[in-house]
Amino acid sequence: MNKFINKILCFVMTIILCLAFWGKIVLATEISVDYEAISTQIARDVEENHIPGMAVCVVDKDGVIFEETYGNCTSIEQPFIIGSMSKSFTAISIMQLQEQGRIDLDDSISQYIDASEWFINSTDSNEITIRELLNQTSGIDTYQTFGKLERTDSYGTHVYANANYGLLGLIIETVSGMSYEDYVTENIFNPLGMDNSAASLEKAKEKGLIEGYRNYFGIPVAGEADYPEAIHNGSWTNVPAGYISSSCSDMGKYLQMYLNDGEDIVNGESIKSVLYDNVPVNNGSYYYGMGWMYSEEMYSQPILWHAGLVENYTSNMFILPEEGIAVVVLVNMNDYLVTNNVIGNIVNPLIGEARNNLPNLYLILHGLIDIICVLLCTFSVYGILRTFRCKNKERILKATVLDLMVYILVPIILLCIPFMVNTPVSVLWLFVKDLCIVIYANATILILSGVCRVVHLAKRKSMHSKIEIQ
Repeated sequence: MNKFINKILCFVMTIILCLAFWGKIVLATEISVDYEAISTQIARDVEENHIPGMAVCVVDKDGVIFEETYGNCTSIEQPFIIGSMSKSFTAISIMQLQEQGRIDLDDSISQYIDASEWFINSTDSNEITIRELLNQTSGIDTYQTFGKLERTDSYGTHVYANANYGLLGLIIETVSGMSYEDYVTENIFNPLGMDNSAASLEKAKEKGLIEGYRNYFGIPVAGEADYPEAIHNGSWTNVPAGYISSSCSDMGKYLQMYLNDGEDIVNGESIKSVLYDNVPVNNGSYYYGMGWMYSEEMYSQPILWHAGLVENYTSNMFILPEEGIAVVVLVNMNDYLVTNNVIGNIVNPLIGEARNNLPNLYLILHGLIDIICVLLCTFSVYGILRTFRCKNKERILKATVLDLMVYILVPIILLCIPFMVNTPVSVLWLFVKDLCIVIYANATILILSGVCRVVHLAKRKSMHSKIEIQ
C-alpha cells in the first residue's frame, strides 16, 4: 500500500512540477516582449527625432496585443496615408476577382483593358500578364509614367514600379464596373469594419486624416500631400499603388485577416499566393510577392513586410508567421534624408529584433545638410558679387578659368544631380522639396549671373577698344 501511495504521490508531484514548469514557460512567453518598456523608448525616439505623430498596433489572429499613439496622433482611429502598403489592398482585390472567375492571373492585361494609350508600343500590353504586374516583373521601370510605359529588357525580373499597380487598379475598375474607391470600400473596408479607411482624399479628410509633415532643413512643416488625380498621361503616382488612407486600428483588422487565412475576404489559397507566390529580389536576399515582401535571412526569423512612403507620411507593416502576430506602424512625416532611416530601428523591438542603441544624429545630420546649403548659397552670392567686378586693366582671359567654374561647372553639377542619383526631378520634388529649392535656385542664380558677367565683360572690352582707338 505504501509503495502504491508513493507512486501516486510521485505521479502527482510530477504533474505539479510539469504544470509549474509549463506555467513558467507561458509566463516567460507572455513577458518576453515588454511592450511598456518598448512604448517608453518609442515615445523618447519620437521626441528626439522630431517625429510629429506615430501610431503602433500589434495583433494576433484573436485580437489586439498592443496599441499606442505618440506625438500629435491622439487616437488609434486617426487615419494616415499608408503609401505603398496600398498595393496589398490592390492585390487582394485582384485575388477576389480571380476567385469569382472573372479574371485569370496568367492572362495578358490587354484582355481586360485597352492599355495601348498608356504604352509607347501599343503591343507591349499583349505580352504582360496580370501576375507579372502583381510580382512587378512586367518590364516596366520604376520611374516610367503613364503614356510612356514600355516593356524593357528587365522583363521577367523584379523592378519596383508604381505603374504596375496603377494598371491593376484600372483592371479592377473595368472588370468590376466600379471605381477603385468604391470597390475596395465595399469589398474590403466594410466587411472588415475598417470604418476609418478611404481611397480618396475627400473621404480621408472626412474621416479625420491626420496632418502630414514634410521636413524642410530639419524642421517638420505641415502640408497636404500631393494626392494623385485619376490616372492620366504623365501619371507616376496613383491611388492603387500608394494613396489609401487608414488608421492603425483599421490596419490591425486588415492584418488579422491575413493571420486568419483570409476570413471572408478571400480564401486561404489566395492568401498563400499573395504572400508566397513570389520572385527573387537582390539575388534572392528577399522575395517580392503580390504587395508583400518575404525573407528568411534579413531578420532573425521569417518575416513578411511592406513599407509605404509618400511626400509627408511613412508606414510599415509586418507579419511574423512563426509567431502568429502582425505589426503596423504609421508616421505622419517624411524626412527622407534622416528620420526615415531610423524608423526601422525604432520599431525593431516590436517584431522581436534587437534595437541598435545608436546616438541621436538628427541635429548633426540636418546641421551638416544645412551647412552645405548655406555654403552653396554663399557661393551663389559670391557669383553675384563677382559679376560686375573687373579691374580697369583686367584681361578677359585672365578671369576665364574662374568664371568657367563659378558660372558653368557648378551649375552643370547641380543640374546633373538627378542623373547622378538616377531619379527624375519630379520625384525629387515630391520627397526633398527643400534640397530641390536650394539646388535649382542656386543653379539659376549662377547661370543668370554668368550671363550678366559675359555681357559686362563684353561691354568693358568694347569700351577699352574704343579708348585704344582714340
